[in-house]
Amino acid sequence: MRTPPRSLLAPLALALLAVQLTVALPWALFRSAREAWHTVVFRHETPFQQRARTFGPGYAVAIEKIRRTIPPDGAYLLVNSHPDLEEGGPLWVKFDLAPRRAIYLGKLGNLQNADRLRRRMPRMARWVVIAHGPYEPPVLIERYRFLQRIRGRKGG
Repeated sequence: MRTPPRSLLAPLALALLAVQLTVALPWALFRSAREAWHTVVFRHETPFQQRARTFGPGYAVAIEKIRRTIPPDGAYLLVNSHPDLEEGGPLWVKFDLAPRRAIYLGKLGNLQNADRLRRRMPRMARWVVIAHGPYEPPVLIERYRFLQRIRGRKGG
């Protein structure tokens, strides 16, 4: 393929920039204005209200229950129960439970050997938080009950 003459490249680049700005600028301005409006409208919102508005009231209530159960300087084991989604759900749960320390175990479907899993679990983490898909509330379960479920599910 032949390269266009150098004298045509500058106007072509300028035309492409103009098209890009024509398409992107209105969208960017709209989003900026919407975010600024949300900042004003929701400025007095508590973290609970923000979670309830974003993820739903069930999620917000579950997070508050977990925050009351696990002390701020405590640790918990975090499990992703959704087989298709990667880290989205667990990351939001981890963020919402901060400053508690999360120890990520992986996907629930990959946790098969309860004895090996028990040896991997730090003793300081007494609780397991199971994160589900988007907008689904996480579940808090005691560590020994979680291991019982793994044993019962896989027989091992």
